[in-house]
Amino acid sequence: MQIKLIPVDDSNKDAVLALSVRDDQPFVAPNDVSLKQADEANAECPGAARPFAIYADEKLVGFCMFAVDPEDDDEDGRYWVWRFMIDKNEQGKGYGKAALDEIIRYFKDLGADRLLLSTEPENERGLHVYHAAGFRETGCISDGEAEMRLWLKKTTKKERDKFLWFGVNVKGDLKIADKNGYGVSAAISNGEDLQTYCAGSGRYGEDFRINPDTLFQAGSVSKPAFALTLMRYADRGRIDLDADISGVVPEYAKSPITFSALLSHTAGYNLHGFPGYRADHAPFTLEDILNGKGITPKLRRIRPYGKQYMYSGGGITLAELAFTRITGTSLRDAFEKEVAKPLGLTRTGFFQPLDGELVENAAFGGRLGQKEDPAHGYHYYPENAAAGLWTTPTELCKIGIELSRSYRKGGCLKKATARRMLTPVKDTYGLCFHNYRGDVGYHDGWNEGFLTEWMFSLSRDLCVASMFNRTTDELAGKHFYAALGVFQNAEEEIAGDEGLKARKKYCGKYEQNVEDFRLEEVFMEDGDLYARIADEDGPFTSQLYPIGKNTFGRKGGFAKIVFGDGFLTVDGIKCKKL
Repeated sequence: MQIKLIPVDDSNKDAVLALSVRDDQPFVAPNDVSLKQADEANAECPGAARPFAIYADEKLVGFCMFAVDPEDDDEDGRYWVWRFMIDKNEQGKGYGKAALDEIIRYFKDLGADRLLLSTEPENERGLHVYHAAGFRETGCISDGEAEMRLWLKKTTKKERDKFLWFGVNVKGDLKIADKNGYGVSAAISNGEDLQTYCAGSGRYGEDFRINPDTLFQAGSVSKPAFALTLMRYADRGRIDLDADISGVVPEYAKSPITFSALLSHTAGYNLHGFPGYRADHAPFTLEDILNGKGITPKLRRIRPYGKQYMYSGGGITLAELAFTRITGTSLRDAFEKEVAKPLGLTRTGFFQPLDGELVENAAFGGRLGQKEDPAHGYHYYPENAAAGLWTTPTELCKIGIELSRSYRKGGCLKKATARRMLTPVKDTYGLCFHNYRGDVGYHDGWNEGFLTEWMFSLSRDLCVASMFNRTTDELAGKHFYAALGVFQNAEEEIAGDEGLKARKKYCGKYEQNVEDFRLEEVFMEDGDLYARIADEDGPFTSQLYPIGKNTFGRKGGFAKIVFGDGFLTVDGIKCKKL
């Protein structure tokens, strides 16, 4: 058969509009919608959308549309198959494969080195055709569609594996193999659109492909989930953050103590974290843990009350015990009622132990499936509030967006409550949250075999969450910088560019008024803004990126730099231009 791609024009438009797919293929957009989108795209950028009618031996059998932008800075954004369909009466005759071959030939003639498309994961017939042609999933799912990429020129395996998700090579940075190793799941949301990225295996030694619904243990991100639950009760007057609760837990508190002190880690208690137990271990009560009947010491106060920030999972566990005694409910049930149901969360909860049906799509931590229990490769954490949360990056993004909105205008929490939660008490830490830069909520987590990074903007709808089932000090750092890179690149994209002229006026040397973060000079290099900085570890150079009008962040770290007329401020401290 001879396949031809003929541009859609007045001579064939009506025939193209008459094409349709089967009723069980709802994921294929109608051709009238596609042509309208093509007109809109071409009105903005002529030639960006290219719609074609597909002919087989002079017979119209389908429709396709391409998105072409050879100048796109993102190499994976230059050549796309935007739409591709075969009419319902012509399917099963080999036209799909033959047309795809012709489409690939078209892009090769354009000089493209790669070709991308996206399709619903449920489109089994389409996936079969795309896989047969050599397309492979990139790991990114955007608007519910899985992105796939085909290399059109000879490449190395390293090049084929590289995929920049919001400018970050997540898979490469975390040393993730295609299968049988470790895996990562990440998500980013702006409150309306959600994109996810998944790579690798959820269970070491198995071909257990991670998907956006795969459950991970959240580690210490359990703490802000607990705090959010508690704050819901505080909003209704059931909990008083500043009341003395020593009478509620008299066996552990011999002097006045408050929820606010426990949640801000200023109560002076020991027990930094918890290692967990085999999944089949006999249950512990909170009292068992606090009394030292497990593998961690007994809870005791080792620092002056309210005088310093000292991270304490033990203090959070004491807060959980007080919470359950005051409310008469378990944290698991309270979270389900106060957070999960109102926010529409179906895969987030204090599942200790993990329910049987949830195990089927749960990641295992590190190599625990091989070392301890092949059927349950994760630890049991009786310390729910400190370390017991299971969730997904997608649902962490839902929580992050809701907290950001509550902070700005009220939502699941009253505005004042959210602001108190996210306002530092000591150093950068509020009530179970770090507040970096004055406008970023943050917490991370580390359980045995699981890492979590979670950050969200307090000034706009933007949240990034990433979960990884491997724990080493080196990879924990790489995981943080990967998540931070995605977050900062998204911030920069939202903020836009003030232009070269505006950036030039910021250049120069500045006086030093910040002891532990001295921004000595701002300069331009290849059109980008940089700063020479010195901190306690010595001097270094860092790129600055726009986050708002006259306002910049620092790539690879949390700092807010606001430029004024003849001065700048670093995290609110003013420095004159020299």
